Amino acid sequence: MRHAATGALRALALSLLTLATPLAAQNGVVDAGTFRVFVDGRAAGTEDFSIRQAGSGTASDVTATGHVSVQLPTGTLELSPRLRATGLGADPVSYQVDVGGSSPQRIVGTVGSGRFSAKIVTAAGEQLREYVVSSGALVLDDGVAHHYYFLAQRGAARVPVIIPRENRQALATVTRRGEEQTDVGGRSVRAYHLVVQVAGGPDRHVWVDALNRVLKVEIPDRSYLAVRTEIPR
Repeated sequence: MRHAATGALRALALSLLTLATPLAAQNGVVDAGTFRVFVDGRAAGTEDFSIRQAGSGTASDVTATGHVSVQLPTGTLELSPRLRATGLGADPVSYQVDVGGSSPQRIVGTVGSGRFSAKIVTAAGEQLREYVVSSGALVLDDGVAHHYYFLAQRGAARVPVIIPRENRQALATVTRRGEEQTDVGGRSVRAYHLVVQVAGGPDRHVWVDALNRVLKVEIPDRSYLAVRTEIPR
């Protein structure tokens, strides 16, 4: 009887663990880390970021926050972006970015009913901007490397992207070039190479791991390179 009771308890514990594991996986940090940013071949600054998810499936809620601090030839650029998205496609619901440095401003925007509505606050006052966005559009702010995680999730595709600080939507074409070796954090790792062509902008080369976590972003036409300081675990 004692052995039977012990066996039953073990079976119960195992069943509870099996039920609890998926629930735990629905909440927590999807990815977090630091990019070292290079401009014109020299170290220019960093980007710290965190992507968190609560829930799963269509009820999931994703929040991506970060801080970019880069010294450009034209002056200092400071960005503090905050993106909130929901659902399987990580559809954006709201986006805010505080821009510091030489040209400070704040953009507070919401996405809904096929439109992006934003309030832009500068030293000169407030402006309102609103424009049509396509279904399935993603936010891809210029100079924010971790936003490519959401684009990589879509795979090889044509995806409309919202570029908040340019007050426009553009079409991005994502092409996969397969696996290749790349240097991350002083180590050579296997990564998936994506080429992102954004209408009206330069091509971007993005390297991600098997979970679509961004390892490196390069924009040759802008002499911009962002590389993770460590390989994500």
